[in-house]
Amino acid sequence: MSEKMNGSGNKNRNNEYIRTNRQGNPNSQNIAPGRRQKPAINAFLPEDSPKLKPKKKGISGGAFLALVLTACVVVGIIGIGIYAVLNKAGEDTEVLITETALITGVEELPAAATIPIIPAEILGDETECQNALLVNVTTGVVIAEKNPDEVVYPASLTKIMTAIVAVENIPDLEAKIMIDRDMVAYAKANNASTAGLFAGEAISARDLLYCLVLPSGADAALGLAKLVSGSEQDFVKLMNDTAAKLGMDNTHFTNCTGLNDINHYSTANDLYKLIYYVLKNQILYDLLTTLTYNGSPTNYHPDGIYVVSTIKRNYDKEGLDLGYVLGGKTGYTVPAKQCMATLARKDGEYYVLIVLGCGDGTAKRAAHALVSHNLWTRFLGIPEPEADAAEAG
Repeated sequence: MSEKMNGSGNKNRNNEYIRTNRQGNPNSQNIAPGRRQKPAINAFLPEDSPKLKPKKKGISGGAFLALVLTACVVVGIIGIGIYAVLNKAGEDTEVLITETALITGVEELPAAATIPIIPAEILGDETECQNALLVNVTTGVVIAEKNPDEVVYPASLTKIMTAIVAVENIPDLEAKIMIDRDMVAYAKANNASTAGLFAGEAISARDLLYCLVLPSGADAALGLAKLVSGSEQDFVKLMNDTAAKLGMDNTHFTNCTGLNDINHYSTANDLYKLIYYVLKNQILYDLLTTLTYNGSPTNYHPDGIYVVSTIKRNYDKEGLDLGYVLGGKTGYTVPAKQCMATLARKDGEYYVLIVLGCGDGTAKRAAHALVSHNLWTRFLGIPEPEADAAEAG
């Protein structure tokens, strides 16, 4: 498989250590399992984003006054109070709808109706992965989960953050970067997946982004890091700053490629916050949902570099139909096993599924694609031919 990585540093460490010994954020709360509705995603948004107005608590002055007025006016006072409460409820609903519409910058999502909070399905051993999280992004409802707060290695799902930092710090995506010998040698030495770039190749930042996300190119990741920060080390600081801004409290990065490191970790819940952020940016959304891409001509690729999404490649490998899936990102290292984050849309509503720790640690089968496909089919069903065509359009 193209994403096989042996890891860098700490080779004698294994995934069992990080699963059992690393402690999560002591301030984070373990939310009781439930089909909970994400609280308008306020915790996931940057500090300068609009937040939901908190509901005022306690009895109003009018209501208190009503308690001491004479019986002859109690009915009138109560009537006024009911009118005010109904108006306040309407205001709160409007705020919720406005906040919900911020979920994606791609298109305005349908306003979330009041949804009963029913228990989320806790996935068991029949779901062959260590961690999973399925969320209806439109409504914020968690549909199913399995160990969503366990700290694990994210492998090349890391590159989603790499893409975010690059897009937010490169003002001109047509700017060129020269791929150097060290980038190519580093990827090769660590058995990392690459986009097939050559030392001495001059390529645009836009094409590098597609080389980063679709084939999961470590060479592209290093090129973007150099363009933005001059070094991978300084670029990683921006990655961790962004993680903190997004409320990814149980996430830390040490590199921009996803190579294994004991201090490079995340959780399914944190990765959901990352993908949620992607959905609010058209460029990032396009990166995640493009299945094939042909770049501009370069000195080494006169017809432009052609790349295929690892989502498509792995689904095709197992003979699976994408169904409602629009795209996503994969990852694989031996300690992390196979990981996959996919985005789907059905009946105008968006869904995100994250599965981590799939398979037996090898790349013989596309275990992450099989697990994801089974969960999508189970919870969303299989599109009818005409519905499939409508979604694709």
